Amino acid sequence: MANPVSVKLDNFKRKHSAIYDLTEIVVVVLVAWGVYQGFGFALQTPMPMVSVVSGSMEPTLHVGDLMIISKADYKVGDIAIYLRGRMTIIHRIIEIRPTGYVFKGDNNAAPDPEVVSPDRVLGRVRLAIPLLGYPRLALYAIGI
Repeated sequence: MANPVSVKLDNFKRKHSAIYDLTEIVVVVLVAWGVYQGFGFALQTPMPMVSVVSGSMEPTLHVGDLMIISKADYKVGDIAIYLRGRMTIIHRIIEIRPTGYVFKGDNNAAPDPEVVSPDRVLGRVRLAIPLLGYPRLALYAIGI
């Protein structure tokens, strides 16, 4: 027969272990969010890290690449990210017009259908890290 004190001690350890595990998860999430916000502040963009979700920029960028983005003075040839509705698009600037930018995916036959106003451009790709975007894609796939 189990010692009642031992059973209580085991229950106490299990309960506090679960609280500790939950606290650890919350701290990790808060630290990741803080780092993301810090990057955004330092790089002057609300989206400092973005994952490639389509093959429209192949062979330059691939699905699952992680992009580091920052504000810049944009020029023809830059790969930049812009908003189209609620979606973010990562394409190359192929023309600058008085009203905005014309973008095109390297793997697309035609330019994007609209001229993008400067206020919709979030930043220019500064660094592409292969494969590191897959965790973000997984979170995106489940709606986070």
